[in-house]
Amino acid sequence: MNYIKRLAAKHHIFMGIMIALTLIPIIVPVSAEESITAYCYRDNRSLGNVSVYENSNPAAVCNSLYYDCKGKCIACYHDFDYVDYVCIDASGRTFLR
Repeated sequence: MNYIKRLAAKHHIFMGIMIALTLIPIIVPVSAEESITAYCYRDNRSLGNVSVYENSNPAAVCNSLYYDCKGKCIACYHDFDYVDYVCIDASGRTFLR
């Protein structure tokens, strides 16, 4: 009987660890603090802005969020290393505005 109790306790600990490991990828992006505001443009017309995290492609977010983009929007954000805005097109190419 003691063997079964110890086995059950080990099983509960194992399941707790597995659940914690499963939740890490879900919790980490939500708790990220560094986001940037990118402005979505198509044909030099502003369609709005999006908040993205450093590792995401803001142009892809603009193109998926705004219907008027139709896959042709660029996203521009203020980079403190440059004087002007840095823009990214849908293919991921960066250029200064």
